Amino acid sequence: MEQLPVEKDPLLLFPCPGCNAQLHYNPKHQQLECEHCGTRVAIESGIDNIRENDLHRQMTAAADPSVEVEQLVYKCNRCGSQTAFSSETPTFICAFCNFEVVNPVAYKTRIIQPSGIIPFKIERQQSVSIFKTWLGKGFWAPNDLTEFARQDSLHGMYLPFWTYDAQTNSSWEGYGGEHYWDTEYYTDSEGKRQSRSVQKTRWHYRSGHYNYFFDDILIGGAAELSQREYESIFPYQLEALVNFDARYLSGWAADVYDIPVADGYERAEEIMKNAIYNACADLCRIDTYRDLSVSTRYSQQTYKHVLLPLWICSYFYKKKQYHFLINGQTGRIYGKKPVSATKVTLAILLALVVIIGLVFLFNAQ
Repeated sequence: MEQLPVEKDPLLLFPCPGCNAQLHYNPKHQQLECEHCGTRVAIESGIDNIRENDLHRQMTAAADPSVEVEQLVYKCNRCGSQTAFSSETPTFICAFCNFEVVNPVAYKTRIIQPSGIIPFKIERQQSVSIFKTWLGKGFWAPNDLTEFARQDSLHGMYLPFWTYDAQTNSSWEGYGGEHYWDTEYYTDSEGKRQSRSVQKTRWHYRSGHYNYFFDDILIGGAAELSQREYESIFPYQLEALVNFDARYLSGWAADVYDIPVADGYERAEEIMKNAIYNACADLCRIDTYRDLSVSTRYSQQTYKHVLLPLWICSYFYKKKQYHFLINGQTGRIYGKKPVSATKVTLAILLALVVIIGLVFLFNAQ
């Protein structure tokens, strides 16, 4: 996890024009706001910097220097995640492992500059309310869960994402199966001749082409969460992207990607490959299909680096880590809870008692 500069950077510190205190981004008003005097400062947003970058150029040894910036980051000493903050922060709480990191020395790294950002819309009070409602549901969770999954462990942060575009042109061939019914005769156990309808399949060789342009395949850039966890709080409404502006980060953490753009594209291409196969299967299918072969050519591959808002609570229960996530734009949630072994045991015993009671009652009657 990586966090912003130790050195004072005027581009990342936003003094209040009223009292000179630090301004922080407020999701409720979508503005910078001073916690001391209440002054609000609007953030002018645009979309002219949100553009696609050539993927092949970035994947060369020289890469594309025009999209990279040098940044000072903080690293969690426990889980290794790297985070950027918009203020001078010698200590921080890691959102992924909830460890308080004392890290006064930042290091410099070159990263691909985000071109777009979706500002937080879900404020802290909303996120806490959502979290409490989620905690209160579920019979099988341990009674002491709230001692481990605490609301003060709920952190709002911007996570890095890659989006990928690609034009695909596929050729496919296979066999489409057409079901039909045939009458089959047989001799039963009494020696009588009987008939029955049996489903059979005629196979027809089929082939064709499938062309599709994939737009904004979204891949998480932080390895601390799995792609499945990311997708659990999708979709993000990417049409709400605005130009990246560090003022949106004021008072918030921003994770720095550790999944490189090339690795992210491999995952995106796997998603495209599965979608193409399913589409070609639909074209090949009559009632069913078999022996489908698909060959695809990918072109016009581009990418963007964007930051998207997420509330995350990371906690440990009996040495196993659990995540609770809230989409910071839409409020969609995902979370897993531990299961109480005591409650499961009691439920099994209760079920056995009921079964034994029913058997006893049946025998008595």
